[in-house]
Amino acid sequence: MTRSPAKSEVAGTRERLISATARLMCERGLAHTSTRDIARVAGVAEGALYHHFADKAELLLAVIQAGMGEFKQVVDSLALQVGRRSLRANLEQVARAALEFHLRVAPMVCSLYSDRTLLVRVRQILERNKLGPGESGAALAAYLEAEQRLGRVAPGANSRAAAELLLAGCFQAAMREHFSCNAAPLKHGVRDMVGALIDGLAPAVLAEAHE
Repeated sequence: MTRSPAKSEVAGTRERLISATARLMCERGLAHTSTRDIARVAGVAEGALYHHFADKAELLLAVIQAGMGEFKQVVDSLALQVGRRSLRANLEQVARAALEFHLRVAPMVCSLYSDRTLLVRVRQILERNKLGPGESGAALAAYLEAEQRLGRVAPGANSRAAAELLLAGCFQAAMREHFSCNAAPLKHGVRDMVGALIDGLAPAVLAEAHE
């Protein structure tokens, strides 16, 4: 009678595959990372990879999701932060988590553009599962709109644009870090980035109080 693998064993194999993929992509890039190499580094048969992931696109997305760290948790909890703490504190928490996420996964995401077929497949999976940057941007915009209804964000502020600017700024900062040997410490720039955004979001009465 064939023994079925225990849940812990299955999970362990999946985690080894994700870890091996992340390591190889950082060392070699997407174009030079094959499923055979991934399986070898993970210490499993190549067929085991397809037991856990339908294809390379699903594996790559699993690697990206594993690299999200606390970013997803922070974004998902934004609805609970409405009216709590300061707007600056909440946005700085989002920015720090987004920055750490982009530092980890930007090279992998950018390498997708070297494989058009894989990129299309990844897009399909993201759309089907309602994942991707659009979802985090929408969650942040919804948070800002809720704060707007409480009067903590100016009535005329464009919450959607503000959300996109903050997340795009974090991506830009991460890319600068990857491409520059002399980039300023990024975490010190989070406060300045959020501060610049706050200047445009703050209600007039609060903006005047800071002048």
